[in-house]
Amino acid sequence: MANPIGRIQAMNAEIVSIDAAITQARAELDMLAHIDDDAQRDAAVSERYEDRADAKRSARDLARIRKYISSLTSNQQRLIRRRDHEVARLAAG
Repeated sequence: MANPIGRIQAMNAEIVSIDAAITQARAELDMLAHIDDDAQRDAAVSERYEDRADAKRSARDLARIRKYISSLTSNQQRLIRRRDHEVARLAAG
């Protein structure tokens, strides 16, 4: 069985890593939201097939990154619960 403090430290490192990935994904989400906004406007006023296709692609990109952020957040919360449980077990002796 691994050392409890080592497990807690490993979980903390993974939580920090996930937090960095969430921050990066949110920055990408902001950029994609601006691109999607422009694409949706272009598609609304244009009759060009390419504009509609771009709007669909950008909407899919937004959905993909939102799903990714949600997944990262869920994983991070799960790790935090596990870490807190390990800390409580360690504190209880």
